[in-house]
Amino acid sequence: MAFFKSLFGGKSEPVPIAHLDDFPDLYSGMKVEVMTPANALLFVGRLRLLSGNQLDILGESGGFLPRALYNQPVKIRCFPKEGDTFTLNGTVGPNDRKFWRIENLQSLQNSENRNFFRQNTAVEGYVRTESGQKFPCKVLDVGGGGARVLTEKLFPLESTFQLETSLIPTEEPFSFTCRVKRTTVRAQTSSPVKKFEYGCQFVDVPPREQERLLQVIFTLQRKVLRSSRDA
Repeated sequence: MAFFKSLFGGKSEPVPIAHLDDFPDLYSGMKVEVMTPANALLFVGRLRLLSGNQLDILGESGGFLPRALYNQPVKIRCFPKEGDTFTLNGTVGPNDRKFWRIENLQSLQNSENRNFFRQNTAVEGYVRTESGQKFPCKVLDVGGGGARVLTEKLFPLESTFQLETSLIPTEEPFSFTCRVKRTTVRAQTSSPVKKFEYGCQFVDVPPREQERLLQVIFTLQRKVLRSSRDA
């Protein structure tokens, strides 16, 4: 497929494209995140395909959008129903409270597309060792590809544990196999007990659970955006 050849072909810079035909995996109604170049979330929306090197993004539920500056650079994180999440660069053209037109589309480099947006959560959960021991933890943030977890249990780098948590009360709990990719020691001034912060990568998440996780992340993002607008 032309899109994935250009996206994962190992190029280190964004690749300009001339037409949306080069992105056969894009479709009207696809769910997307619109972010700043520094990965700050602006809003969650849906695509409307146009001709040429441009597309429209509408509010996910028909709601009002923030106003944008003409030629403002943005990132578009795309979530297809099947296949990997991918990211585009673009600039904002005509826009109002109902749509943003995104022009000058480019596909991002390989490393950028492996990074999922992380949503702050700070919810409680448990980590379970391979031997079945269970320890309380706090899930500091979560994304489609991993989570940041704080617990008193020490795990070696590249080891795995089971993470069990409910991200929102109305959803069934999640259970993820996590691989430890980064460890930070957190000393507590009021206690001799150390805690360990882990940057984790999810391992072998079933497609149905991946989709459920993304839906929950979108729900959390909408709550944050609604709170910021009401503040």
